[in-house]
Amino acid sequence: MKSKIVLLFAALIGMSVGTAQAQTRVVSGRVTDAISSEPVVGAEVLVPGTTIRTFVQDDGTYNIGVPAGNVVLLFRRIGYKKQQVNVTAGQSSLDVRLERDILQLEEVVVTGQATSVERRNLANDIATVSGDELEKVPAASVEQAIAGKVAGADIQQNSGAPGGGIQVTLRGVTSINATAQPLWVVDGVIVSDVAIPSNQNAVTAASGGSNPSLSQDGQVNRIVDLNPRDIESIEVLKGASASAIYGSKASNGVIIVKTKRGRKGRPQVNVSQRFGFFDLSNKLGMRKFADAAAIDAAFGNNTAAGFSNQRFDLEQALAGRNALSWESSMNISGGSEKTSYFISGLWKNDEGIMENTGFDKQSLRVNIDQQLGDRLRVSASTNLIRSLAQRGLSNNDNAGVSPYMVFPFTPNFVDLRKRPDGTFPDNPFERSNPLATLHNMKNDEEVWRFIASGRGEWDALISDHHAIKVTGVGGVDRFTQENSLLFPPELQFEDDDGLPGTALLSESNVENVNLSGNVVHTYSPTSGDFTTTTSVGVQYETRDLNIDRTTTRNILPGRGNIDAGTNVQVSQNRRRVEDFGLFAQEEVLVKNRLLLTAGFRADQSSANTKDEHLFFYPKAAGSYNFDVNSGLVQNVKLRIAYGESGNQPLFGQKFTPLRATNNIEGRLGLQVLGPIVVSEIKPERQREVETGVDATLLNGRASIEASFYHRTVSDLLLTRQLAPSSGFTQEVFNGGKMRVNGVDLAVALVPAQSATFNWVFRSTFGLNRSKITSLPVPPFIPSNAGFGVGLGAFRIEQGASATQIVGNITDANGSRQGKIGDANPDFKVSFVNDLSYKSFSLFFLLDWQKGGDIVNLTKLLFDAGANTVDYDDPDPNGTGDPKGLARLKSFGANTAVYLEDASFLKMREITLSWELPRSFVTRTWGALRSARLSISARNLFTITDYDGLDPEVSNFGNQAVGRNIDVAPFPPSRSWWFGLDLGF
Repeated sequence: MKSKIVLLFAALIGMSVGTAQAQTRVVSGRVTDAISSEPVVGAEVLVPGTTIRTFVQDDGTYNIGVPAGNVVLLFRRIGYKKQQVNVTAGQSSLDVRLERDILQLEEVVVTGQATSVERRNLANDIATVSGDELEKVPAASVEQAIAGKVAGADIQQNSGAPGGGIQVTLRGVTSINATAQPLWVVDGVIVSDVAIPSNQNAVTAASGGSNPSLSQDGQVNRIVDLNPRDIESIEVLKGASASAIYGSKASNGVIIVKTKRGRKGRPQVNVSQRFGFFDLSNKLGMRKFADAAAIDAAFGNNTAAGFSNQRFDLEQALAGRNALSWESSMNISGGSEKTSYFISGLWKNDEGIMENTGFDKQSLRVNIDQQLGDRLRVSASTNLIRSLAQRGLSNNDNAGVSPYMVFPFTPNFVDLRKRPDGTFPDNPFERSNPLATLHNMKNDEEVWRFIASGRGEWDALISDHHAIKVTGVGGVDRFTQENSLLFPPELQFEDDDGLPGTALLSESNVENVNLSGNVVHTYSPTSGDFTTTTSVGVQYETRDLNIDRTTTRNILPGRGNIDAGTNVQVSQNRRRVEDFGLFAQEEVLVKNRLLLTAGFRADQSSANTKDEHLFFYPKAAGSYNFDVNSGLVQNVKLRIAYGESGNQPLFGQKFTPLRATNNIEGRLGLQVLGPIVVSEIKPERQREVETGVDATLLNGRASIEASFYHRTVSDLLLTRQLAPSSGFTQEVFNGGKMRVNGVDLAVALVPAQSATFNWVFRSTFGLNRSKITSLPVPPFIPSNAGFGVGLGAFRIEQGASATQIVGNITDANGSRQGKIGDANPDFKVSFVNDLSYKSFSLFFLLDWQKGGDIVNLTKLLFDAGANTVDYDDPDPNGTGDPKGLARLKSFGANTAVYLEDASFLKMREITLSWELPRSFVTRTWGALRSARLSISARNLFTITDYDGLDPEVSNFGNQAVGRNIDVAPFPPSRSWWFGLDLGF
């Protein structure tokens, strides 16, 4: 495979070199904002079709050397409409006023591995989020910062634990047993977003039996390592019609991250300091027992002997911490004609609402761009990250140690708080005291990560009509994750198995290597009627994962090392995947109105049974702009696109697993485990047709983007049961089909725009519906998709939604198993308002989800413990039993009793800021150019009828299906921040 890369890349760069154009005169001037008259710092000034370019300085001035004779200068800056001006032969000065591109109509959007096009001609629905939008409110992760800002994206935090743990779904479910998360590309390099469990399951025993997966450990996906303040923009390729350029890894969508780069000019320093705190935003509450008889009825005879009228808020005692959190960041950027740089640093410390929980992150980034002569440019990006996540203990467990598994069976008249002597009492009702557990345990996840990439661009040919650019990109993403957990012997539950004390250590090493090469040829005839862009390229990637786990029990008191115990177990998981791809694309832009695109990607991967076989993924798209220029409508664009992408088999699905055993007279042997592969395993294939209409309204002060998509997924990765006589339990194979239809809408409006007051309103809307159209096996419940039909589970069934929830039903037709709900929302809507008046600005984002169901097993546990806050309320169905008891009695025949509507309205972000007057700033400190004060909040409030802690929790983490199962999660929090931003 590597030899192919060398040969293909060598063929791509065998191009001739053209002649450089001479520069004989200088044009200078100022570039300012058309409304505020402020300098447009960093705006690019260039001569189209040449390598001649410069950037606007801090005071708005520029100087550029241009050829003799008449020339054209192009002025552009992100967030502004570009302006092209003819400069006559004798002209030496030119001032330009740029209009703001508030609706992002002239934004340049990716269309291929090395090509892009202006949004006004784009034939696909690609969402863009700017770096400014990511910085409004401090966020633990990039995904959290884009929640509610992308139509068709369902982004939820799987629990309230600090340090992320986010699930991103673009345009609905795309698989059943393959990966669920989108592909992340940072500065052209594919980076890992793997979520590695901590192995707390060794204590909680949440997973076992036929489902040994550790997916209930509340793991963190590693995009949390990126610093949102380093990001210039994010582009979200939501469907196969756009993501086909990434082939067999793109069915879940692609998120392209571009980090900030330096620009020519004096060094600019930006410093930001924010202080804040996290606050418990919701509690379940507990039953208030009326008398001793009620206590004895709930917990057994004579329990009330220790009863007092004093009640303790155990949830507040557990999660009422409000320690100071902070975020310090600084970046410096600048450069000369040939060299530019961007250097940034971050130190972030989020204190958790529980004791011994929090998230600490440090990040250092260095981006350098260098011009080597007139034709060659090189750039390098490096990012070093260290993070420490302390996530406490939460989620499902079968050992009675997770706090919200203990609280249902612990009445609130029991005082579990620390005694004056520093010790904790035992819990007389359960096998653990959660307050003592959180105080004494350790659950640390430390990560060291290094991401580096290099890029080279060579203008192999520049002429009046032809341009050839050769691009090479290489990068490495490597991190080490250490999970260190300790449950000391003095914990109440630790001696129950006769092996008091547990120490856990996991060492995980991940390395991704990327190499790619591209050649782009552009042809523009003299007439200027059309432009063609041809691109071809090659890409190679390796992914290595190595996880070593050690579990030690019966450890010595006061010791936490894994060698300090008598019962030691070890395990190792090693994976390596190699991918190779070819791609080609042709784009034709006619009179800046009609855009036609066609291309393909061909991939091979060691994850497939036939690792040398090329799988082809074609794409085609077209768009046409109509200039209407009526009073209401100025422009309408019609577009249609088709594309195919894949979802690779999981590592190991093509192998029959073996395990070492001593079952042959004590001698070492190999045991064949259950699953077997007897047929070809290949990627799932997604085909999508997307149509859309975009319009510019109200003289450029409003826009609407409407997209309609029809998606089919075939060759689903499935398992089927085998006869026991075969010696195997399951077979992995490709089969079955799924369909997803949906609508994405994005609206932008500028209700007011003046030198003193501006108001920008944006809204997104998304809905989708899925259906299993073909299934060659009987209906089944995927692994990690629930705890069985009796408790509510996800079942894959022909003719049904892929996200249906099934359970026991009893009605006039008798008792049976059937659909009781669906986890997929009816729709999601967001409302973003960005207002500014003089030096004050207000930004807020409301996120509304309508519909979707969630299985509230936490409430079931509280009812089972006769401890629900509404347990004693009258049953509205008139059974005569208390409400909690009535629910519990009906549950066996009606699982839907604990299925609830997950609708909510959340204030995701809100920020009020004040830009200090420039005259005051410069007078106070001459080196200071700007200063801003702000107060902000994240998840300020949630309006919902859901009875659980949070309607967005998901016990099983990032899963294709099996979301919306609530079992003893980490409680949610809101955060408040006070900030100071300085520019030097």
